[in-house]
Amino acid sequence: MKKRSFKARFEDVVYDHPFLKASLHEGFSVLIMVFSAFLFAFGFKCFISPANLAEMADGHRLVSGGVSGVAQVILLIGDLCSNHGVTGNHLYDTLYSIMYFGLNVPLFILAWRGIGKRFTILTLMNVGLVSVFNVVLGFFDEPILFKIAEFCAENGNLITRAVFAGVCTGVSSAIAYRVGASAGGMDVIAYYIALKKSTLVGRYSVYINAVTMSIYTVLSITESGWGTVEASHAFVATLFSVVYLIMTMLVVDIINQRNKKVRVEVISNLPDLGQIVMANIPHGATIVKGTGAFTGAEKYIVTVIISMYEVKKTVQIIRNADPAAFVTVVELKQVYGNFFIPPIK
Repeated sequence: MKKRSFKARFEDVVYDHPFLKASLHEGFSVLIMVFSAFLFAFGFKCFISPANLAEMADGHRLVSGGVSGVAQVILLIGDLCSNHGVTGNHLYDTLYSIMYFGLNVPLFILAWRGIGKRFTILTLMNVGLVSVFNVVLGFFDEPILFKIAEFCAENGNLITRAVFAGVCTGVSSAIAYRVGASAGGMDVIAYYIALKKSTLVGRYSVYINAVTMSIYTVLSITESGWGTVEASHAFVATLFSVVYLIMTMLVVDIINQRNKKVRVEVISNLPDLGQIVMANIPHGATIVKGTGAFTGAEKYIVTVIISMYEVKKTVQIIRNADPAAFVTVVELKQVYGNFFIPPIK
């Protein structure tokens, strides 16, 4: 007898205890939000805007994009308008955290009305924790942050910071998407657009962030002085910010599978296979009768379009119903028409 997996045994235990199942599910989602927020704050403090930036060779921040990038733009405008900037001290962390949270408020309203209430609550938690972690890391963990930033400066500098920052931000956003939430900021808008258009999320984040990056570049060069060496350095730092955003997009689209579609095609001798598939997944199917070229036997070709995260379950259903079935899975770039996506709560 085949040994059942831990997941299967666990589902049996909580099957008759819906409250326990819901509590464990939401508790896991909260833990994911905490980790997502910490990862973003850690990436920001170590790679995007290092704690010891003034002591580093390049002395330039990367542009994080989105609401975080907008907060950076506002702080840069403050530096341009003030004789005493906030660069390199704890005031920068505090002001950044306040603005990061405040700029997210209109997006919380969009999420509440256009996406889902649970999505909004978890996103609000994520954004609040990012603000808290950003301040806490700045005050209590500076020695560790210094060492990490110094290591990056000695091993690739801006390109190392861009890659690591992209990984941190991408994983932070992607794991939030996996539990039906987001990391806040422009992720909310990107997720809203992708949900309506049923396509990948990462590309929309990049489009939105490009505007913020352009503005930050102009302001940064203005602060350094047009035509100076420092201005050229600021421009190069922005180019590395492009690497950061591309890295973020790639990580998000690799991990987040909700909006990825695949075509599953099955060749089977079982005439009821299509009904079995539709009874277990929330999608329709197309059945075509065919003839085996080698055997001349009648075959049934079942085609169904599903989300990437449903592949394992669907193939398992097919294999259980017909172990001899021939199954192919092809990833699709886009799907037009009535494709069912479970609503975000």
